[in-house]
Amino acid sequence: MIKVIRRLIASLAFLAVIAGALKALFNWISRSDGDKYEVWTDEEEREDA
Repeated sequence: MIKVIRRLIASLAFLAVIAGALKALFNWISRSDGDKYEVWTDEEEREDA
């Protein structure tokens, strides 16, 4: 039972790392080459806040 819980926690941590890497990648893409590849516009960010 403990092994199952440890594997579940490890899987969730792995997914969190992947999600963080994807977010960082999208932010890096949106900063490079001007606004050509921007994922979210400034107006959308202001509306969400």
